[in-house]
Amino acid sequence: MSPPILLERELPMWILKGTLLALWLFGFGNLAWLYFTLYRNLPPNSSVDIRIITAFTIQNALWWAALVLCLVLGYAIARTSRGPLGLWIALAVTGLIPAGFLALFLVLVVKLKQAIQGLR
Repeated sequence: MSPPILLERELPMWILKGTLLALWLFGFGNLAWLYFTLYRNLPPNSSVDIRIITAFTIQNALWWAALVLCLVLGYAIARTSRGPLGLWIALAVTGLIPAGFLALFLVLVVKLKQAIQGLR
């Protein structure tokens, strides 16, 4: 028995739900990845160079493969399971945690660049 064909009005919601789930999985997976590879073994009052973070993320092929895998899983789960409305609300609310960390990281990078340019 083949799965039912998506109606035109269901397609955008399926894409939205799949993307939300994929970004949620990727965001928390990224936090866990960085914690276990970088921050867990750091001594107190130490820092991590921005080049190390980029080496573990955007310059790493496994990071990109994880992004693709999360997208595939998110779309597959959203397609096969409708899920209650509360689940999607919880995903949206808890997804703000990794999004907040990303925003904080980007603000700190911009402030660091401004501070370096002020020293020159």
